[in-house]
Order: sequence, then C-alpha cells, then structure tokens
Amino acid sequence: MPKIRAVFTDIDNTLTSPVTHQIPASAIWAIEQARQNGIKVFAATGRNLTAYGNGPVAAFDLDGYVTVNGQLCYLPDGQILRMETFDPAVIEATLNLGSEHGFFTTFLEKDQVYLNGINTPVEEFYKIINTGIPTVVPDHQISREAILSIVPFVYEEMDALFEEALPNCQVVRWNPYSCDLAPRIGGKDVGIRKMLEYFEISMEETLAIGDGGNDVSMLKAVGVGVAVGNARPEAIEAADYLAPDVDDDAILKTFQQFGLI
Repeated sequence: MPKIRAVFTDIDNTLTSPVTHQIPASAIWAIEQARQNGIKVFAATGRNLTAYGNGPVAAFDLDGYVTVNGQLCYLPDGQILRMETFDPAVIEATLNLGSEHGFFTTFLEKDQVYLNGINTPVEEFYKIINTGIPTVVPDHQISREAILSIVPFVYEEMDALFEEALPNCQVVRWNPYSCDLAPRIGGKDVGIRKMLEYFEISMEETLAIGDGGNDVSMLKAVGVGVAVGNARPEAIEAADYLAPDVDDDAILKTFQQFGLI
C-alpha cells in the first residue's frame, strides 16, 4: 500500500461523538499531530460550513474543506476549487413532493441555510448537529439557482420515493430523520478528486473515514476507506477497515494504525 499523504474525515458522528455531539480531544490532538508529520487533513462533510463559520472544526486548522457532499470545495484562504449547484427542476420537484407528502426540507446555499417548515424530524435533526434551526422561509423565497444541497426531513421508508421521483439524484442517509440529495454524478468522492488534483496527491495515497450513506462513495474511491464502529451498515460494507466507536478514540487509533502519528 502506498504511503498515506492525505486524510478526509466526515464530521457528524465521525469526528463528533454521537453521544456528546462534540469532537473528542484525542481526535483534535491526532489531527494536529498528523499535520505536523506532513499529512494533509481535510473535512469531507454534508454540512455547509461556510454558513456556520466552519462549525465544529472551527477550533483547529485543516488543509481544506469538501462540503455539502462534494458540491462546495475550498481552501482555508477561501479559494473555491469546486462549486456546483442543483438543476432548478430538482428544487421544484422536491418542493412539490413535500407539499404532496407533508414533509419539510432544508436548502443550503453557499453562505446561508434555510428551510420551509418545522416539525419533529426537523427538531431532532438539529439537535444532532447542534447548530440551531435555520430561518424558515416560504417556498417562493427558496432559490432555484443557488442551491448546493437539499435535505428533506423524512424517515427511511421515504428514500425509495425520492429515488423513483428524482432519478438524476443520489439519495444518501446518515441519520434517521433526514436524507441528503446529491446530483447523480456528484458526491464526496468527486470533491475529493478535485482537492487531490490541486495538491497533486493520488487516490491511492489517501485515507477517508466516515459513518454514513453519504460517505460510501469516498470510502470506495480512496486507497483506504475506514468506517467508525458506530457507522451505518452501508458504510461498514464499503470500508476496508473498521475503527472503534468515536467515543473509543476512533480517529486517534485509526491514525496510529496507519502510521500517521
């Protein structure tokens, strides 16, 4: 196996604890040590970090950010390497499905996040990511041109409906309260490739670690895919290595296992 030169890590339930929703001190220390050892470390998340001041990873330095499932990728100085918005028709179709089936949706632009209603799944989801519930806006105020990510608040039995109704989208899930929609040709793997091109690092020299359905594409694409112990079954199946649970120092032990620190 080639020497690992780059690491991409999911945030929610991978860096952050599913119990405390905080990043364990051992993970922060491991990332800092790996970077001191010359390893490039990146966030690879479904979150929109530009709308929240980098969220949980604002407390320490990273080498770049693959966000909103690969749709927005940028460097610490703000230089954008990739930004791809949804086809307006997908926005309309999602809103129509919401009206028909009684669910609400969060829409993410580059610098703002909003949704079109609040119910129990919405409240439970925002407890997980600990950001507070975004502004509620009427459907007519939702952009049709600038949306980078779509997060419908539906339970898992609705996923098949989206797959049928939106054939140009991937439907991926990392929590019980919502799914993420991504373009069929998008995903974290696409964003990672763009980031690696910039740094002239190969996929074979890259390790990725995650826990959810939206991590599957990157776990399959890189040289070493790692699923944390509390991961969803599809992430575990896609991974080459199963780490301990997040609260059992998953990041630290993974970095030690592969000689990064």
